[in-house]
Amino acid sequence: MPLRARLASPFAIQFFDRITSTNDSILEAGDTDAPEGTTHVALEQTRGRGRGDHDWWSPAGAGLWMSTLLRPDCPRSTWSGLSLLSGVAVRRALVGLGVRGVELFWPNDLYVGSRKLGGILTEVRGSGSRAWVALGVGLNINLTSDDVLRTMPPELRERVICMTEAGPPTTRSPRAIAENVLEALAPPYRNFQDGGILPELIGDEMAHCGRRVKVDRPGRPTMEGTVTGLGAGGELLVESLDGVVHSIVAGDVHYEH
Repeated sequence: MPLRARLASPFAIQFFDRITSTNDSILEAGDTDAPEGTTHVALEQTRGRGRGDHDWWSPAGAGLWMSTLLRPDCPRSTWSGLSLLSGVAVRRALVGLGVRGVELFWPNDLYVGSRKLGGILTEVRGSGSRAWVALGVGLNINLTSDDVLRTMPPELRERVICMTEAGPPTTRSPRAIAENVLEALAPPYRNFQDGGILPELIGDEMAHCGRRVKVDRPGRPTMEGTVTGLGAGGELLVESLDGVVHSIVAGDVHYEH
């Protein structure tokens, strides 16, 4: 059943006390022909991961560690835009829940000020009509308890923030937050499948036009420049110091805060 139809009825959200990664479990669910909209939420991930080779610290009871199965009915060449689209949906859900100052940075990071609140990870598997996407969302809900602080890696202490520090939110319930995220995702996801133009669906919530950035690209020198917008496929457009506009499709983008 398509996600757009599923959202009219109670969500099929399955909870796990402890799991390696919700993206892992959703990728496995996709391989067994689970329906679109199947969602897994874990109270703790033992091997959560972010984009590239980055680990994602996912302590018990401190956040929303969630993945949803998508089966987009549109050309696979466009699917790279799902990460950007989902980031916008998550930001809108957070704003609706009363979390203040949330900014979305290309391609998948949610920040409050200079500290990271959450991120998005999309992974594709399969081929042809059976291909599917695991859409992973990681959000820090409450990192302030003594138990959580004792396990926090030292390198994260000044780099992360949680919803309870940036709101306070109207709810701390992982289920309620997951439902809000899915509700916010449904309209842009439907429009995306219907051929909507990605930059128009995202609006000005992602590009941060005029912001200075440094871009680390695999096998190439670090580039400095200014963001000028988004390309039709969601690539970040950056004008380098020599006046050339580059389309960034992969790499680490560091924004001046």
